[in-house]
Amino acid sequence: MLKSIRVLLSLMLPSISACTPAGALNYLSGAPDMKIAEDIAYGDHPRQKLDRYAPESPSCRILFVYGGSWRKGNKEMYGFVGAQLAKSGYYVVIPDYRLYPDVMFPSFAEDIALSISFELEQNHDDKLPLVLMGHSAGALVAALLSFDPRYLNSVGVDQSKILALISLAGPHDYFLPSDNPEWTKIFGVNKQMQQNALPVNHVNKNAPQTLILHGEDDKIVTPKSAQSLTEVLRKNKVSATLKTYPNVGHKRLVAAIGAPLHFLAPTLKDINQYLGD
Repeated sequence: MLKSIRVLLSLMLPSISACTPAGALNYLSGAPDMKIAEDIAYGDHPRQKLDRYAPESPSCRILFVYGGSWRKGNKEMYGFVGAQLAKSGYYVVIPDYRLYPDVMFPSFAEDIALSISFELEQNHDDKLPLVLMGHSAGALVAALLSFDPRYLNSVGVDQSKILALISLAGPHDYFLPSDNPEWTKIFGVNKQMQQNALPVNHVNKNAPQTLILHGEDDKIVTPKSAQSLTEVLRKNKVSATLKTYPNVGHKRLVAAIGAPLHFLAPTLKDINQYLGD
């Protein structure tokens, strides 16, 4: 059985890496059963649409921002995240957002802010607490919205609406676009704008409690980023929980949320424990 799962993993991880549909993982995680709405427009652009996953009686609302280096990805790829979190008792929203080269920073963050405003307005009667969660590039976006109130203020949402942030392998520090010519295409060459893209530079005492998960073998986003964010949050008297996993890399951290792949890392278990405390 374990051998079969590892074969399945070898087929799926490249799909996640290449941003091709991870249909098998979505199916095995129960995405078709847990999805309650799809392609709901929160803006006018074709990529400003979202999907929803939910159990009968959710305890909170999680808005998940996927990664892809701000250049690729789509919400359909991450049905396994929506399904597994919904099975854990959460109402889950996964929005698409505009990508480079159509847009540059900070358009990604502005789109996610707009999706949050739309979701809260559409469901203002349910009073569910809001949790922002993101993986990789999506974790950076989720953190910016959690720490810098300007994004949410611009769409009429107060920062206090965010109960918690959950970061999976986020590039919150030790990531300067000037270090990589490819990133300057996305974030520009202006040094101040590059600094504004780093979540550690926006942490303040009003930031939400934060769970930071990172693989120790992450070769794409250095684990030092997780450690730095944890330290800055604690210096600002903000509750920060850091969990690092040995022998876990960048993609496996999020793939482990999928139903047949929980053995890769305790990602889902630690999220459930954190939100259940």
